[in-house]
Order: sequence, then structure tokens, then C-alpha cells
Amino acid sequence: MRKHDDLFSALLVNLLETDKPLRAALIYRLSDPLPSEMAAFEAVWPTAPVERRRLLMSRLAETSEASIEVDFSTVSLFALQDADAEVRRQAIEALWENEQPSTMRKLIALAQSDPDARVRAAAAIALGQFVLLGELEDIEPMIAKEAEEALLQICHFQEEELEVRRRALESIALSSRQEVEPLIEEAARHADLKMQASALFAMGRNGDSRWIPHISDALRSPISELCFEATRAAGEIGLTTAVPHLIRFAHSHDREIKEMAIWSLGEIGGVEAQNALFALADEETDEDLIEAIEDASNMATLSLGNFGLLVLPSDDDEDLDIFDEEQDAME
Repeated sequence: MRKHDDLFSALLVNLLETDKPLRAALIYRLSDPLPSEMAAFEAVWPTAPVERRRLLMSRLAETSEASIEVDFSTVSLFALQDADAEVRRQAIEALWENEQPSTMRKLIALAQSDPDARVRAAAAIALGQFVLLGELEDIEPMIAKEAEEALLQICHFQEEELEVRRRALESIALSSRQEVEPLIEEAARHADLKMQASALFAMGRNGDSRWIPHISDALRSPISELCFEATRAAGEIGLTTAVPHLIRFAHSHDREIKEMAIWSLGEIGGVEAQNALFALADEETDEDLIEAIEDASNMATLSLGNFGLLVLPSDDDEDLDIFDEEQDAME
């Protein structure tokens, strides 16, 4: 045990070495640490420069998204108490897979009373997970209700920063509660462009057909931010009438709108969307976009009851290979 502790202590030294990159070994050893390791980490943490604390929490958040094998909950819950707001914000992001009611209540406290608006906004975003878990009946209704009530209070608190209120709206939109629709409608009429964008995002999450006319109108907006969110919302609710617009957006010079249009075409599916994605795959040269098109194409096949995969051409294969005879017959 002594040798084990010495090895971990040596890794912790790296946290203080501002002229060196953080070691991957340190990152992974902070996944589900032993009590003795956590005690050593907590002792060193206050002496680490704020830039290193921020960097570590950023790396933990990134690693937790990339791998389901790691669990940084213990370290992240500890970092929620950090004096630096950016450290706290990154700690919230690293907790994205934690579904414990105790964690939810810490997030509620941060969303309601943290002194930094960025932290409150991040906590409001994170609470959306618990609203969704409640809708899916994966947690007790009374537990989900705690998150919902907190988010509704934030939405109604006019003295709160706009960024926090709009993030609360986006999270509560996942709820089927009757209070949600009036909040989205009010946000859609708001004078601030960002709140209007959040309203569109909320419409897609909410999924009610009543939002179709508003989303359809926003797809024609000359304002790129609204057009982007309408594109996302169209994919979220499977708006088939949006496909012609999305095909046009998939050829846009605006990279973000282009990527979102590709994703939405895959979510909506259907022959028209699938054929458009196949054609786009044949034209595109950007490797990241090609991968996005492949993912969207494979998703689109599910709407046709076709479970073959799209294989994009390699350097040795000039043909686009769709290996499913049923698809050939359908076209």
C-alpha cells in the first residue's frame, strides 16, 4: 500500500508543474479514486495554481465524454466547492453522467445561488438530465419534480441573468408539465435574439406538434442563429416538410448550419433525405463532414426499415457502396 501511495503522490506533483502538460496517468487515476488517494488530492488541490485546476477539470470533462469507463464524480463533486468559478463550471460538465439525487440537489443549489452566472447557467443545463430521467420514469417522480420546480423558479425570476433563464428554459422544455408551453411561447416573443433561439431549441426538445408552424417560419429566417436552431428543432421533431430547406442548408457555406442540416436529415430520414445525403457524400471532401454524413445516412436508413450501413469510398474504392439489395429496389 505504501508503494501505491507513493506512486499516486508522484503523479500529484504533476498537478503543480505549470511548465509541463498534465499526464494521462494522473487523469485516469482520478477515476473512482481510493479514499487515501482522494485525501492526498484534497491536500494538494489548494496549492495548485488556478490555471492548473481549470486545466485538470477541463481534461476530466473531456475524458468523461470520450469514455464510459471512467467516473470522475468524486473529484468533480469536490471541485464544485472551488473558489474559482471556471473550475466549478467545468466540474459540473464532468458530472454529466451522474444521476444521483444527491448530485441533482447540489446542482439545484448552484443553479439558484452560485455567485457566478456562468456556473448557474451550467447547473441549469445539467438539471435537464434529471427532468428527462423523470419523463422516462428512470427516477422517482418526486425527485424529478425537485429539478423541475427549481428550473421553473429560475424561468420566472425576471431579475436573473438572461443566460441563466434561457438555459433553464431549454432544460424544463424536456418536461411534459403544462407550465412549459406558455414559457416557450413567451420566449419566442422575447425581444432578445438569444432567448428567441433558446425558444426554438426548447421547441425541438419539447417535441409538441404545435411548434411546427413556428419552426417552419424560422427555417426561412435571414438570421443565422435562428435558422440554426430551427434546423436542429426540425430534426428533433422529425419535421418531414423541412427536408427541402435542410437539403439547401446542407450545401451552405455556414459550417455550423451545414453540420446541423446533415444531422437533421439523418434524424428525419425518408427517401428524399437519404438520397440527398448520398449525393452529398459523393461531393464532399472534408473528412469530418464525410464522417457526419455517414452517421446521418446510417441513421436515415432506419426510417426506411433498412439496416444496411453506408460505406463511403476509400482511396482504393471510387464507388459509393450501399450494400443492401432492398435499398436498390426502393430507389
